[in-house]
Amino acid sequence: MNILKVEVFLDDNVPEYMLEIIRCLSVISYDENDNGTNHQELIDNTEYQSILELKKDIAKRLDVDTSIIEICL
Repeated sequence: MNILKVEVFLDDNVPEYMLEIIRCLSVISYDENDNGTNHQELIDNTEYQSILELKKDIAKRLDVDTSIIEICL
């Protein structure tokens, strides 16, 4: 499967004291036929300090370039 696009949805249900923390709610990759794959294995409550840190980690785990990762709010 050749991943062309990745959508990362952020978890906005965090306690007030964790507002600076970024977590993933879901990660979906799309191939050349626009077939979506939900990567539930990436949803593990990892906490990120920045969007860039999140993108780098997801890119590494999916073996893709960060430029194809879209953050969805």
